[in-house]
Formats: sequence, structure tokens, C-alpha cells
Amino acid sequence: MRLFTPTTRTTVTRTITTRRFLTHRVLSATRTTTTITTNHHGSHIRAYSSEKGTTPPSPLSSHQSQSQSQSQSSTFNPETYLQTATTTLSLIPPKLIPDTLHPTQSHLLSLALSSHLPSICLPPGFNSSSPSSSTPIFPWPTNQEEEYNQLQLPPGYHLIYYPLQTPPHLLFPDGTDADHCPGSPFTRRMWAGGRIEFGKGSGERFKVDGRKTICVETLGEPVLQVGKDGKEEEQRVWVDVWRRYFTFPPEEGMGRGEMERVVEGVVDDLQNEAAGAQDGGSETAKGSKGVISELRRLVFLREREPSPNHQNQTQQKLEPAPARVIRVPHQPDFFFKMTPDATLLFQFSALTFNAHAIHLNPLYAREVEGYKERLMHGPLTLVVMLRGVEGFLRGGTSGAGAGSTMTAAAADSAGTQISEAIRERLFVVPGDEPEDDGKKKKKQWEIANIEYKNLRPLFVGEEMKVCIRLLPNKEKKSDGDGDRAGLSGLDGGRRERVDVWIEAPDGGLAVKGTVGVEWR
Repeated sequence: MRLFTPTTRTTVTRTITTRRFLTHRVLSATRTTTTITTNHHGSHIRAYSSEKGTTPPSPLSSHQSQSQSQSQSSTFNPETYLQTATTTLSLIPPKLIPDTLHPTQSHLLSLALSSHLPSICLPPGFNSSSPSSSTPIFPWPTNQEEEYNQLQLPPGYHLIYYPLQTPPHLLFPDGTDADHCPGSPFTRRMWAGGRIEFGKGSGERFKVDGRKTICVETLGEPVLQVGKDGKEEEQRVWVDVWRRYFTFPPEEGMGRGEMERVVEGVVDDLQNEAAGAQDGGSETAKGSKGVISELRRLVFLREREPSPNHQNQTQQKLEPAPARVIRVPHQPDFFFKMTPDATLLFQFSALTFNAHAIHLNPLYAREVEGYKERLMHGPLTLVVMLRGVEGFLRGGTSGAGAGSTMTAAAADSAGTQISEAIRERLFVVPGDEPEDDGKKKKKQWEIANIEYKNLRPLFVGEEMKVCIRLLPNKEKKSDGDGDRAGLSGLDGGRRERVDVWIEAPDGGLAVKGTVGVEWR
């Protein structure tokens, strides 16, 4: 369960042509055959060198080579492939990804988003002043309340920490890593959705103050989707990635042995959760106190076959099927519009250590994947939705605009306000506000969980609309006096549900999610 350390160094070269995107073959410049063994999720990948005049072997393991041979044959056996893929992924041990929560990365993400989001959706304490301003762009907190707000890791910002530790020479030609790949011919990775649970107290434990943290990652069993008509282009493989994040605050003074025991317990929990997910249980991946739990749902599509006439390949149009336009029947309570540009995609790729060409290379996006432009990252849309929900929750108290067509330029001059009905439902009347009990912060609405699904791609340079709507409250008071001001859980806490979605330029639903918020 250690991080990847190669036993032998090799120099790797690839042919710089469009055709290189159509194969996952890795060539080495040396003459002697070298096998790199690893003990992380890329352990089913091998790097080889080639002799002059010979064809190099595939970099895939024997299991994947077998599945690749099946894909090249005229028949494809779904049962055999799924059995092979399940065996391959089950042999991958739990992976440990340590990281230190420095504030710089979080600040850079906020900086990248600041030109696209309304100011109310940016984290508290963020200052987008110009370098010539007398106000420092990265202010240090001066009291406990500022420290809590400014050093707290915003919901979703953990996505820019804990990157996969795959060396560049072991990446696939499209820039993706092999850690979660079920095997050829399903190698084109897409982010399909998932869910996150922010355990109570995680805001206090996950602070960007340089504390040590760790991510424990395990994989669920792959699921092969054949499609209604059995067409090869409709086949895909779903892989669930389970992650749990926890911290070791310096004041706890935990020794190495105690840390390892905590990690072992988390590994056991994740493996049990991944096994329980096969039964469709809804209690999996629940965030315990001070812990962030996450399920990432990845989908792998079939490799595209090389064109018989490679010289004319650039003239061929690989048009995907027209997207089905699904319209949301409800009006949002809060929304804003933004247009992701190439700079935002590049900066997010850099922060997440993501080299996937579908976000960076327009030639690859058009001529290999068949899209009209580069795609917005799945985790980036997740961050944007969470920022939108936080802006909505803060808008009820600050009086900031909502329900208007806000752009980055007009974000601070929105005219429409959040309705009084929502204010009365969400926020405690000032006279009923509980007294400060001496803690670092007063209670407020915080994001407890999110479940989301990506339905269609969002493209660079195209305007999208981020929408938030407070779900109707069906629970009634026993005396019939009307709706409760927030759902009450078993622990007596107030809870609400919020719908969040993103609309494409044609008004069709691109991403949908449901967020649970709690009064903490």
C-alpha cells in the first residue's frame, strides 16, 4: 500500500501523430526488455522496450492482453471479458495517497473560478484584488472566526488534492492513467457521477493549515453494460472508485503506529462499503465524524478503431449521436451563467494533475473522440455546483442577488432577491438565534452530502446555466400549523434538500444533483 516507486527507469517515446491517440501501445527507446513492477493501482501495466525490426508487446497484463485479443476478433464475449476485468481490478490493493493541506492550492482554485462565478459563490475571505492593490490578495486570518472561515477547506475542494501518482511515461497516449481501467477494448474514460458525504465536524478537521491528511482508495467490481440493441458502440463498463479522506491534526500527537492502525480500519470499512454497494445499499459511503467519504463513478467506452486510410482520417467527421434534450420542469430559486474557457480548463487540469487530452487538446477532442470541442471536467462541474449551493445558502442572509442572469461581469449587480418565503423557511428569526456558546463559529447551513450524475458533455467556450432550487418540504407539524422550518432528523438537527443542475446552451439538462444541507 505504498506509493508507486519504479524498480527500473526507462525512457519512453511515442509517435507524435493523430494515430497515436488510437493505440495504448508504449514503446521504449532502449534495446533490452525491461519490466516495471509496481505495487499500486497501475500494477497491471507493464512497460517494455523494442528491438529493431520487431513489434513490441502490449503494455497490458496477461488478463488485459486476453481481453484485447477478444476485442480484435470478430466476436466479443461479455461474460468472459467481465470475468477477466473483475479479476484484474480485484487484484489491485487499496491505495494510500497522502497529502498536506496547504492553502495555496485552494487559493489558486478560487482564483481560477473568480472570473466565472458570482462573488457570493466564492469561499469566505477570498480576495480577488489586483496585485497593485494595497489589500493583500491572500490575507491571513486575524481572529478565530476568520480562521475558521478562511482556513476551512471548502466543500469539493478536496478534488484538487490527492492526485494519482502515475509517472508520465506510464500514462496512456490520451493522457489518462491506468489505475482504474478495466482493460482493453474499454479504455476511453469519462466521469459519470458519484456522491460525497461530508461528515459532521469535517469542516473543523479539514483545514488548509498544513496538516497531514490521507486518502484511502479502493475499487468496486466493474459492471458491463451491453446496450439495448447489443451494438458494440453502446457497450460500456462502469467502475466505482471508493475514497475516504481523514486528517491527522498536529495537536493530536498521533504516532506512526497509531496512524497505521487508523488507516487499516479505514481500508476495512471501504472494502465493506464497496462490497455492500453491489446490493444497492443506500447506507454505503456514509461520512462518519470528521471524515469525507466519496464514491466516484467512472464509465469506460470502447476504443475507436483506426481509420483504414490514415492519410484521410483528418477529413473524416466522427460525430456523436445527437444529445437528447431533457428540460427541467421547475424554475430555479437561484442561478447564474458562466462560460468555461480554455484557461479555466488548463488551470483545473494543472491543479488536479490531470493530463487527459479531452480537456486540453482540441485536435484530440474533434478527430478522436468526435466532439466539437474540449470537454469541461466532471469534477470541475461538481465544484461549480457546490459553489452555487453555498452562494444560495449565503444569499438568504446577505441579500445578494439570485434568480437573475448573472455573469462574472454583472455578478455583483444582480437585482432579483431570494424570496421571503425561502428566507423564512431557511433562516432562524434573529430573535430566536441561539446565543453564542463560546465556540469558534455560530451555527449555519452547511453542505452535508451531494449525489450527482453527468448526463451530457459541456464544452469549452459555451455558456452554461447553474441552477439551484430548494425542494418542497412535505413534512407537516402535528398541530397542522404548516410546514416545518427545515426537516428534523433523529438527532434533532435541521435538514433540507436542494436540487442543483446545469443546463447546456440549448436549455437541456447536462448535470443533475441533489444536495443535503444541515444546520451545524
